[in-house]
Amino acid sequence: MTDLDQIRTRLTLSQQHAFPAYIKEFGLDLVVNEEVFSPLEFQNWRWLTENFPPIAGKSILEIGCGFGLPGLYLAKFGALSLLACDVSPKAVRNTLENAARNDIRNVEVIESDIFSDIPPDRKFDFIFWNYPSIFASDDYEYKNNLEQGAVDPGYKLLSRFLSEGPEFLTESGCILLGFASSGRDDLLSEIIEANDLASVLLASGTNPQESQIYRMFSIRKSCRRDCEGSV
Repeated sequence: MTDLDQIRTRLTLSQQHAFPAYIKEFGLDLVVNEEVFSPLEFQNWRWLTENFPPIAGKSILEIGCGFGLPGLYLAKFGALSLLACDVSPKAVRNTLENAARNDIRNVEVIESDIFSDIPPDRKFDFIFWNYPSIFASDDYEYKNNLEQGAVDPGYKLLSRFLSEGPEFLTESGCILLGFASSGRDDLLSEIIEANDLASVLLASGTNPQESQIYRMFSIRKSCRRDCEGSV
């Protein structure tokens, strides 16, 4: 069974719970609604929340917010502000509901296909994406909306993200990319190089429930790009 077959099976199983589901994590009281990428079956959000770099006083843009973590945790416990977005209107509503449940007020949540509806004048210290790193061919067609949270045909979304993202960073800001070991490291490296970016592995690890390795990369404009831009 391929990685793609496995993820499709897991996505189907993830919707066989009773919804809405209620969980308490990281001091937050959270609800998970049907047809939102399920934290009950996929645990990488937990590892990423635990391994974020210091965020006190930082502005954060979260791409693909799902049910709300880790963004809401960061907003409640130190970040200056959070703009969370998702291509799914159901995920947007779920994150808004969880922000209200936990009285988190320094949060905006909008529907956006990566940066499509992010105001072009906004700048962020961190842009975070728990990237859907399962690779599929360029012509792959999603079987349902949930697959958008796990599969990136031809890594076209990743290419968009890393080509457009630096324009939304503050001068000292960086992209934080969650990229699982099941992803295509060769293609990630090619896209980083094609956009004159520099990448550093900040952390890697596993959860007891899963065998794959979770990783977080810090990605910035390269020195060459910065120098050329200042000429």
